[in-house]
Amino acid sequence: MDITMNNNPIIYDPSNEFGICFAQTRDTLMDTEIYKRFIYNIDNKFRRSQFWRDYKQHLYDLGLYRDQRHASITSEMVDLEAHHNMLSLEYMTIMITEHILNTKGCVTTFEVLQELEEAHRNNEICIIILDETEHQKYHSDPSEFISIRQCFGDPFKFIDKYIDGMTLDISFKLLLQLKQEEQYNGSYSPSEVKARDQILSWQIYNSNN
Repeated sequence: MDITMNNNPIIYDPSNEFGICFAQTRDTLMDTEIYKRFIYNIDNKFRRSQFWRDYKQHLYDLGLYRDQRHASITSEMVDLEAHHNMLSLEYMTIMITEHILNTKGCVTTFEVLQELEEAHRNNEICIIILDETEHQKYHSDPSEFISIRQCFGDPFKFIDKYIDGMTLDISFKLLLQLKQEEQYNGSYSPSEVKARDQILSWQIYNSNN
């Protein structure tokens, strides 16, 4: 076994001259399909994890056991679901992956899962409790809008922490959400202004580099 400059172990099969890297790199994730599978695998592991089940129970224990849009519906009546608003779990996974690649040079599934858990543990997320019908409605109708101010958590801490893991697609999505927030609420909050300026600065910097 050899170690690369990025402290990425390479495992060799005696019958094969080529080694396999323990962690993923820019090169190994160059193929779009491989990148998609890497992200999907992390999302799937997270949603099936005991941590996620415990975290949802933690939200119930905090009093978030009602459908945010239909307060008369509780977790005792139907199965409620936790929806990641503004930053989907997929986008969070991508930003963490890109952040680690940019700072370390290589990334593993385990590392990203740890960071996802930490973000939830610190409530650096944006979550709203919905019943299954409302959740499906949101995902099937692009015009559906949920304000950040209706949600639990502080996604702006996540954006600030992982801004160097931003992608162009995610930046446009976040700016659209923030613009809708301004239209829906009548003005930007200080945190929304800071996040908007951070994202715009990121776009300008990366368009010039």
